[in-house]
Amino acid sequence: MQSKQDFTLPKRLAKAYERAITGHITRVLPPKTPEQTFDQWIDAIARKSQEYDAQEATEHLAGSMVRWVNSLNSRSWRAAANKATKSRLLHGLLQQEMQGPVGARVHTLVRENAQYISSLPRDAAEQLNREILRASQNGARPETIGRMARKRFPELLRSRINLIARTETAKASAALTQARCNYLNLPCYLWSTSEDARVRQSHRALDNVVVFWDDPPATDPNLGYGHAGEFPNCRCTSIVILSLDDIKFPRRVYRRGAITVMTKPQFKGLLNAA
Repeated sequence: MQSKQDFTLPKRLAKAYERAITGHITRVLPPKTPEQTFDQWIDAIARKSQEYDAQEATEHLAGSMVRWVNSLNSRSWRAAANKATKSRLLHGLLQQEMQGPVGARVHTLVRENAQYISSLPRDAAEQLNREILRASQNGARPETIGRMARKRFPELLRSRINLIARTETAKASAALTQARCNYLNLPCYLWSTSEDARVRQSHRALDNVVVFWDDPPATDPNLGYGHAGEFPNCRCTSIVILSLDDIKFPRRVYRRGAITVMTKPQFKGLLNAA
């Protein structure tokens, strides 16, 4: 079995992405002029984010993050392949992967992250607009609303950047692990949590459970189905299972909404039926 450390992203990666996004947003964000309403400012932000130079810089930034994650993920896979019984075969397949579904997933991740970054200022501004509307409806004075706007927009933007940086680096790593598993016909992985007090209860229940890629658990009714590392602020990791020898039995297995303890023969039967 591969260790959790083999596939866990270093925390510095999300921090570096957060700093890079902050720097990018600071450079492209048009300041609000005194004569602009908030609606006009939001429109100006939307127009600026769609300009060619801003889009190009955003795609470059997103591409850098995905390349960082892919490099670390690929290195983890090669380390895992060195320990596998069919190491030569795995290394050969890993050398070809970028021409197939893994390369396609990399390009998709870049596009998705570029869109997330482009939408950050507008999303924060729209959230601020909703807060201003509620404050006005509750009778807040114009000068109070002005002070609130000046203080809240940087807070909202910083919070959204932090969430995107932490969530999207983890999601990119999970997506690349899944793409490589699909490419190598590896149907399942071991869900592993960060094992601390911040772990969601639903995720803690999945710790050390075998999960199939075609059957993601529904860990939160508001977030739907997903794999380890795919949920907002999720720090769980999908640990690659290269062969049955990687799994100690009896083992808890998630399938079709339930976790069942299985023996090795039972698990083999499940694999054959899948």
